[in-house]
Amino acid sequence: MSKRVEILKIRLEQLKTEGIKLDNRTHKLRMRKQNEQKLMLSSYFHVSNDKFVCTANSDTRVGLYYDGDSYGTIVSYELQDRWSRDEMSDRVETSKIYHNGSTYEKIDESMLAQSQARFEFMQCAVDHNDDIIATWNTIEKKYDKLISTFSDASSDIRKSINDQSRDIDKLEKETLTEKLTSKGVKFVKAEDGKWSRGRLPELEVKYNWTIGRIKSLRVLRMTASGKSADLEITQKTDKWDDASNAYIDSEVTNTYERVRMDKVESLIYNAKVNKQLVG
Repeated sequence: MSKRVEILKIRLEQLKTEGIKLDNRTHKLRMRKQNEQKLMLSSYFHVSNDKFVCTANSDTRVGLYYDGDSYGTIVSYELQDRWSRDEMSDRVETSKIYHNGSTYEKIDESMLAQSQARFEFMQCAVDHNDDIIATWNTIEKKYDKLISTFSDASSDIRKSINDQSRDIDKLEKETLTEKLTSKGVKFVKAEDGKWSRGRLPELEVKYNWTIGRIKSLRVLRMTASGKSADLEITQKTDKWDDASNAYIDSEVTNTYERVRMDKVESLIYNAKVNKQLVG
């Protein structure tokens, strides 16, 4: 890795850290907003029978439940929020009541108790619907305004990260091309990896023609567009030795014309990941 690339990567990590810090602050503000909206929703709903509870399980929905049963919604009130490009518009303008349409198998006082709790819950919705919507929108705008103070900084950091990444990619590609066209690159067997362990890398030199056990690769000539190149590739092979009456490790070098450079770049990338690249 060149010194310039190393410096750029250090700066890139610094930018990413700054971006993460801003994202975390934005996330915390959104969580605070949602919690405040949930608390507001809960504060408007109550019933007289302590066998039932009113619980806001999101920032737009509050439901009536039997105490201890957080899944069996008896009736719920839900704000109908919508996204708008207009920052001054209200995200919530309407609301709905959802009723589970219960069937009673046991005809007793519990049926009346649930009906009374339903009535009280829906009465709260009728009495406070306009106030709930207005308060929810007020909270939404308050936090949106706070979050918007980070927007420019977040946008600048994202742009800087993208620019820095492009510069690094360009420099790394130039460095790789220079290395490939001069002394070339060498490979060793991978030590790890489910499929690559104990193996040398392979390369698709033509459509439906892949060669393996590559020990070294060098670019002899590159096309004007840089999209393909003639390669000199040395492969590990097994050669029969009459003296020892056994196969011995050997090497064979061949030239391959007009191999796609994106295949070569992919080979180099995978070799780095699998720790097959020498130097």
